[in-house]
Amino acid sequence: MAQMQNSLRKKRGCASSKSIWPAIVGLLLVPGCTSVGPGTIDRDRFDYTTAMAESWKSQMLLNIVKLRYSDTPVFLDVPSVISQYSIQGRINLGAGWNVGITGGDTQTLGVEGLYAERPTITYTPLSGDKFTRSLLTPIPPASLLFLLQSGWPVKLLFELCVKSINDIDNNSTAPGFARPPDPRFQELVELMERIQRSGAVGTRLVRKDKWEAAMMTFRRRVAPDIARDLAEARKLMGVDPNATETTVTYGSAPTAANEIAVLTRSIMEIIIEMASQIDVPEEHVAEGRTYATLPEVGSGTGQVPPFSRVHTGKEKPAHAFAAIRNRGHWYWIDDRDRLSKIHFTFLMVLFSLTETGTPPQAPLITVPVN
Repeated sequence: MAQMQNSLRKKRGCASSKSIWPAIVGLLLVPGCTSVGPGTIDRDRFDYTTAMAESWKSQMLLNIVKLRYSDTPVFLDVPSVISQYSIQGRINLGAGWNVGITGGDTQTLGVEGLYAERPTITYTPLSGDKFTRSLLTPIPPASLLFLLQSGWPVKLLFELCVKSINDIDNNSTAPGFARPPDPRFQELVELMERIQRSGAVGTRLVRKDKWEAAMMTFRRRVAPDIARDLAEARKLMGVDPNATETTVTYGSAPTAANEIAVLTRSIMEIIIEMASQIDVPEEHVAEGRTYATLPEVGSGTGQVPPFSRVHTGKEKPAHAFAAIRNRGHWYWIDDRDRLSKIHFTFLMVLFSLTETGTPPQAPLITVPVN
């Protein structure tokens, strides 16, 4: 009888020990089969790109609203993102068999694991020379010409970025600079829109001594109606009606014959223009927190449509392209307002065109894996 019991205990011990080994082998193979580094690239690249894009839109909209309330704008750049992952594992195994009649088999198995993610994000405020370059430097006229040639609409470029062209003034709704649109400016925009669609206008750079001059070029072989538009546009700008190209410089008035002087806005000026056109609560105007939007701004007949329509309300919007909360109210751009989204996105693109000197470094994403 005792011999039979011992035999049974040995068989149970062998069976138990055999059931443990597959689990042990599986745990030992997990680190070798799982590649942590490459597996995080798709997820991290998408997540960080989305988060940075959304925060960039929110930051721009917040500063537009803050300027409307005469508040200090603050821009934070994200020069680097470092995300570190750590995976650790440990296995504890113990087994024992008792051969006595009252004894029993004992086995112990312990598994311990640790997964950690430690992102480090660096924020750099725009200040000093970088603030001046990014926000206060006027947009180079040559950059506008290249945007014009690449397909950005003339109406968007001229109405948003230009204050005047050869003494022809654009309108302004900013406080202290408000003025009605010059009919000649609107006529020039309409002429240039038709010329752009025909492909009859272009851009090239010409090196003169130690600097490069931007040239606006006009095709010679065009349809009769486009030829008339070209002649009329050159006449409005005061250049030779028969010229096939003309020099484009920065300034309020030309200093030489056959020259187009373009007085461009800076990013800060564009933001101030946009801030003057947003919707604000009537009680904030009554309390003196901000000024009322000009009656000339709107979507009615004879009104100037806002560059980007920014709505306001106390409830969080359901369909927002960008939304922020400030002074107890929500401010947002409707995701269904395509034109406002285009203008707002274009403002973000203009940041890269105002950089001078040392080119800025793009945000760096470093992902070390332990």
